[in-house]
Amino acid sequence: MSQKVSINDHFRVFLNNVMNSHPTIDPELLIRVLLFELNLKRFVGPDIPHVNLTITYKQGTDLHQKQEEGRDKYPIEITTNKWGDGVIFSGLMGVRHIEKIATDPDIVKITGKATPRHN
Repeated sequence: MSQKVSINDHFRVFLNNVMNSHPTIDPELLIRVLLFELNLKRFVGPDIPHVNLTITYKQGTDLHQKQEEGRDKYPIEITTNKWGDGVIFSGLMGVRHIEKIATDPDIVKITGKATPRHN
């Protein structure tokens, strides 16, 4: 008799795969963005959500330089956070955009928020 695998078990495997493939990115953020991408395709307007990423870099990284590099590469708003210890990327982004940003070897952690509204 075969044992039935629960949805919970499938989700845990999926979540572990997400965490292992992108260890610097908050997995719940990635899943939230992915769900918005899937659902926004059914509506008129952009099919990617508005995302605010807070990016933490390795100690000693020049955040002003990271800001300028980001502005050259991506058509979104980029600024340092109010504490001056991270950089905020804000704009319309899908999972593929977040994955591309995460390729920077100086990044320690990416967290953030996503919303389906396009402010």
